[in-house]
Amino acid sequence: MRAWEVIKEDTTPNSFADNLKLKADMKSEQAKKLKQSAAMAKKREQINTTRAALSKNQGELTKLSSSTP
Repeated sequence: MRAWEVIKEDTTPNSFADNLKLKADMKSEQAKKLKQSAAMAKKREQINTTRAALSKNQGELTKLSSSTP
């Protein structure tokens, strides 16, 4: 058997389409993960901003309560 005959037998007509679909699925999955990661980073930033604001307010309240007789 010649090399090109072996290669020809092993490849199916849909292998190229299957390969493209697999690559598209992988890219879609990767995009989905990146989107989730970006959403998590945004949420983390919102939480940190809120936490900083609450700490500032707590400090101001503590200052006010200690200055009042």
